[in-house]
Amino acid sequence: METEAYCDRLEDQLAAWKAKIYDTIRVVHKLPPAEMEMAYSSIRSLHAIVDEIDDQREQLRTACPADWSPNRRTIDQKMSDLHDTLKALSQKINGPLIPDSLAWVSE
Repeated sequence: METEAYCDRLEDQLAAWKAKIYDTIRVVHKLPPAEMEMAYSSIRSLHAIVDEIDDQREQLRTACPADWSPNRRTIDQKMSDLHDTLKALSQKINGPLIPDSLAWVSE
């Protein structure tokens, strides 16, 4: 696969993840105040992951690296962090936060 096409595809995937994270954040903002307060640390973690996604997307747009391995490891770690954060968030509010499962995190 051509490097530029790979970077475009990866950037699209990161944009989709970012959108789903923001969907989750919007759900939390609709919770009653007590539950929203319990979820505050998880929301901060989600915003940090969004910031990292933005950084990676910018790099993909400006300088698609020929060797993406180091960046891929960073993204894989962030997706693992995201999965853990979403699970913790669901537990804090006593219910599933993402009804269609967390499978999209592993895509």
